[in-house]
Amino acid sequence: MSTASDYSDGTPQISFTLRDSAGNALARRAGERIFYAASTIKLAVAMAAIEEIGAGRLTWKQTVPATHTFESAAGGTFSLADDPEEADNEIPEAGTPMSVRELLDAMIDRSSNEATDMLLGLIGIPRVQRLCKEQGMHRLHIERLIGDIAARNRGLPNEVTTDDLSKLMLAAVHGDWSAHNDIEVLRQALSRQRYAVIASELPHGVAWGSKSGSVDGIEHDVAFVGDPDSADLRVLAVCTRGYAPDDAHEAIRAVAAAALGD
Repeated sequence: MSTASDYSDGTPQISFTLRDSAGNALARRAGERIFYAASTIKLAVAMAAIEEIGAGRLTWKQTVPATHTFESAAGGTFSLADDPEEADNEIPEAGTPMSVRELLDAMIDRSSNEATDMLLGLIGIPRVQRLCKEQGMHRLHIERLIGDIAARNRGLPNEVTTDDLSKLMLAAVHGDWSAHNDIEVLRQALSRQRYAVIASELPHGVAWGSKSGSVDGIEHDVAFVGDPDSADLRVLAVCTRGYAPDDAHEAIRAVAAAALGD
């Protein structure tokens, strides 16, 4: 697990980027500052998997056996079950078939690390790296599986900026990178996200979807706000490090209230 101390001297830091439906940055602060990506990188994994479905190299019904154990980029294997804070206790018994659709939903709506790594086993990290490049990401990238601490310690980071994260979310829900029906699957998964922070500041009835990320000293959230097909759509990405979780969430909510309020 990467922590805030891997990227700073421990001083609390916060960045945000607010975009309109055309991609213009309406407001930003330190939007190019680099953070450990945590689970926000799962948005890129989802998009790459959906592109593979669109290309016919993957199907929603294709299955893989459930597992907590994966190959490390540093050699050997690692098990997410070894860390109760990282493990997904809703993953079925090892060997149980899980479909690509089930994996994508679990990866986004409950931020399952196992589902993410199973999907990455199907499509490969280079496929997600290619998507990031094609989507014009400058610093958002993935180098290893979620929970591969040995690879992290060998200098293989997953990183993000709010400039890139907001751009990626906008493309994910407002772009034409895949078939509309497949994009709608992702929109719906994002709207069911269990760990929403930005959305807690929105009036009842406002459409939204988000992907958060959280590890020791790191709390992020990126959300689309409004109808994804509307010119009124807004996307807000907020990244923090060095705060206690409750303080970080309060800071994210304060940015959301100021950036998205009337």
